[in-house]
Amino acid sequence: EAEKRGIKHGDIVKVYNERGIVLCAAYVTERVIPRVCYVDHGSRLDPIAPGYIDRGGAINCITPTNITSKHATGMATSGFLVEVEKVTDEEMERWRRQYPEAFERKIDPAFGVCLEGWLVDPSDITD
Repeated sequence: EAEKRGIKHGDIVKVYNERGIVLCAAYVTERVIPRVCYVDHGSRLDPIAPGYIDRGGAINCITPTNITSKHATGMATSGFLVEVEKVTDEEMERWRRQYPEAFERKIDPAFGVCLEGWLVDPSDITD
């Protein structure tokens, strides 16, 4: 399936549906049946465009919501519909121009976005 779509091992792909886009690195293997993709939860949420594009592999951004009973908590999703395409250079460049602040954030190649500070509500600080 990856070959049909022009996707090679290590390519950046967009996994998307009506809920948004999650960018992931392709790991091409014969262990996944055709027309199926498998995505581990990524390193962390790293939104390029909050609520629309995530580059941290946070697949929960595009999972269905309200899927458990109102009397229970948890996540019951084991699969949902997505499309997978290789991200083009033009597409990535357009996102860089459209969301420059997201691409200026410091990124660690192994861990994703680097946090440089915390937001603290001053009323939470006690002496």
